[in-house]
Amino acid sequence: MKHFVTAFLVILLTLPALAQTTFSIRGRVLDKVTGETLPGATVQVTGNGKSTGAGADADGSYKVSNLPAGSYTVQASFIGYKPTTQTVKISTQSVVASFTLASDNASLDEVQVVASQAQERETPVAFAAVNEVKLRETLSNRDLPMILNETPGVYATQGAGGGTGDSRINVRGFDQRNVAVLINGVPVNDMENGQVYWSNWDLGDVTKSLQVQRGLSASKITVPSVGGTINVLTKGFDDKRSVVARVEGGSNNYQKYSLMLSSGQLKGDWAVTAYGARRTQDGWVDKTFDDAWTFFGTVSKRIGKHTFSLTGMGSPQSHGQRIPFGEKIGTYSNDKARELGATPVLPGDKGFKYNKGWGYLDRYTLDASGKRISNGQEVVNERVNYFFKPQVNLNHFWNVTDRLFVSTVLYGSQGTGGGSQGAGTSSTLPVDAAGQDDIQKVYDTNYKNLKADGQRQSTQFLANNVNSHSWYGVVSGFDYLLKPSLTLSAGVDARYYYGKHYREVRDLLGGDYATGTGNSINRNVDASTRLRVGDKFGFYNDSKTGWLGGYGQLEYKTPLLSAVVSGTVSRISYARIDYFQAKQVTVDGKNYDVPYGAAPVVVNGQRYTNADGHYQENDWVNITGYSVKAGANYNLTEHDNLFANVGYNSKVPFYQFVFSNTGQKYNDIRNEGITSLELGYGISYPSLKVTLNAYYTYWTNKTSNSISGTGDAAVTNNVRNVDARHMGIEMSVAQEISRRLQLNAAISLGDWRWAGNGVVNQFDVNNVQVGAVDQPIYLKGVHVGDAAQNQFQIGLRYEPFNNFYVRPSFLLFTKYYAGFDPVTLLNEASRTDTYRVPTSRNLDLHLGYDLPKRLFGDKIRLGIKGSMLNVLNEFYITDVPASTSATNPSLLQGFFNRGRTFTVGLSATL
Repeated sequence: MKHFVTAFLVILLTLPALAQTTFSIRGRVLDKVTGETLPGATVQVTGNGKSTGAGADADGSYKVSNLPAGSYTVQASFIGYKPTTQTVKISTQSVVASFTLASDNASLDEVQVVASQAQERETPVAFAAVNEVKLRETLSNRDLPMILNETPGVYATQGAGGGTGDSRINVRGFDQRNVAVLINGVPVNDMENGQVYWSNWDLGDVTKSLQVQRGLSASKITVPSVGGTINVLTKGFDDKRSVVARVEGGSNNYQKYSLMLSSGQLKGDWAVTAYGARRTQDGWVDKTFDDAWTFFGTVSKRIGKHTFSLTGMGSPQSHGQRIPFGEKIGTYSNDKARELGATPVLPGDKGFKYNKGWGYLDRYTLDASGKRISNGQEVVNERVNYFFKPQVNLNHFWNVTDRLFVSTVLYGSQGTGGGSQGAGTSSTLPVDAAGQDDIQKVYDTNYKNLKADGQRQSTQFLANNVNSHSWYGVVSGFDYLLKPSLTLSAGVDARYYYGKHYREVRDLLGGDYATGTGNSINRNVDASTRLRVGDKFGFYNDSKTGWLGGYGQLEYKTPLLSAVVSGTVSRISYARIDYFQAKQVTVDGKNYDVPYGAAPVVVNGQRYTNADGHYQENDWVNITGYSVKAGANYNLTEHDNLFANVGYNSKVPFYQFVFSNTGQKYNDIRNEGITSLELGYGISYPSLKVTLNAYYTYWTNKTSNSISGTGDAAVTNNVRNVDARHMGIEMSVAQEISRRLQLNAAISLGDWRWAGNGVVNQFDVNNVQVGAVDQPIYLKGVHVGDAAQNQFQIGLRYEPFNNFYVRPSFLLFTKYYAGFDPVTLLNEASRTDTYRVPTSRNLDLHLGYDLPKRLFGDKIRLGIKGSMLNVLNEFYITDVPASTSATNPSLLQGFFNRGRTFTVGLSATL
């Protein structure tokens, strides 16, 4: 009886298995570096006479059903990642097979060589990656740098301009002039001053990957990055056909419409991606409107071992900006002023959206009888940024042999644009009772200023500061496999930049002309010359920058140890042509000034006038820079690794620190020397990623610039030959707590101080030297300002049910000092720290839902997403001017963050 019962139980327990003839394979597909899910990843199952597949849903989950028992090969793939394969065996029950995919440079061969994406457990640098999924879910209507605040060591704000595209970013305390930014491997930092103008691109919807390499980067081109490198990779030779349409709306009348078409791989190995967008909004800060178009397109073709790719992109835009620093804290909120120890302002409390730089205007006329004829009221922005910087790249990639790969990219850009401000007898426009620019008063004054010839003279008006350019370059390099574990890379980086800088009349505001004023200096014309709309005044000069560089690198790579040593050398040449300085005649190799209207110059008995002269053009100034770096990564175990790197960069100073604003070549021009050392440790599991690193950077002969004061009293400070020391630790954590809950966190603690004294040269609004040449400044031991030195961030991604996600993110910045004003440091006794900005905190919330496929069929996927930024509607200082008020809290000036905003979007994918 006992054996009978036992047999009966065995049969009973095995009946379900005997009855079940088909089974399933299920699992999840994740990003190996970030732990983020990869919705849309493809899973292919083959074997046992079957070939089938499935796509991953919003949480990266997939399931392939109706499989008979047997052995199967399961492959997971996603665009831009290396396919991963597993072999599974089904006997009596369904099985689980999950995947973590690593990014694949080979599938992004448009940028394989020049972009140099860092790889986990291989590349010995500290880096963080933002994949396409996270970009879609959290970028909202922000500029790309803002999403990088969740990266250790990064401080990004909307910038002092306050409008869309005005964002700025610091990495480890180094501003974006010293952070190399690459789009598809092409450098986009301004060749004159290193700046990055994010308003020139709106690439969030077409960005495939965003990677920040902190410190010594893995980039092979001769980019002199100090804080790090930001690599933006856009869509290219995708193997997935799709059509994506998006409609977005939100606070401040934000509207955006976009359409993206990807052909996938067509017959004959062609691929085409095209994107267009239209974006408008009023702006959170008063009258910081945004009006932009965006286009992006790439055509790729494979011919045997060759791949060609032609890419064009651009974003013609204009947006309103607020007046640069000048308002005290109480102007926005006296309660906030008292909280921060600043002096209340009367009248104050104008709100955090307040912007002085706009006003109402009726461009009325008077008829013959003196009766006023209104033309209606309009809003006039004093500060408007407008720019169009289209860029075209032609890439050629050649797999010469299994051991040799060659990449070349030719690129060119024609940029036109500038920014506007007040001008005339005073660049500071009058203010009305509401605290806005009294544009109407300026118009009234100019319109009434009728001269005997029937023309009206404008004493105040609006002007554009124009900065246009032509920019061409080529980057060409090769990777050669010397042996299975050793690769040699080398290449060249050549660029040429021609810039045009001048001031022109934008709007005469009721007048017909303006004449020579305090800020219209042109020593080649009569000061009484009448200026019309479009005429140049103030300054007019061209710059020429040439760049020729080369790099070489040896990389050793085994599963256990990766090591790299590399070096670059570059020769940078600067020249300047000034059209508003006195012309010159050259006699016997010597130059003699011949200003307009002055008495002729007599040289060797010969008389020379202005008409005989030529415009002043400086001889080319050639400066050579170089860098060397080495690093190694050692994988202690399957999950733990150590890395270290060290390097030295002899960096050529920017154009503005070679020539003064008046065109004179500075004395004692020195290369900037940057020594960097970094150590790091990593933990890598499918459900846990941890990185911990420490860095030390010492910068000698550093150059920087700032602006003190406002309006006609504004002074530009060019600071040279200063030493600085930056050191700190950084940690990031990404953990999958459960199938539906993931966590990410970042911590960075820094100590950045000036380590030596230097010199400053100052120029007023007319580009005239103020004070002595190379005035000494004393700032040794003063904290480096302009960015928060400590950062704490924590975020979650929670999926309470299928296809719905919620992503809160909390961010805290502290130990933020204002930038220093050289005027306050001209003697030893004045050495002191600037104002320390109070700690800031911010909570953002993102959520989205992909509608079930059964509602619309398998061919259409509809998704809804929304974001609420600054959920708690708290206000804190994000930007502080480098001014005397920065050392005196009672006179504190600064700009605050944006208040609570939201966006909602609907996308349709076919």
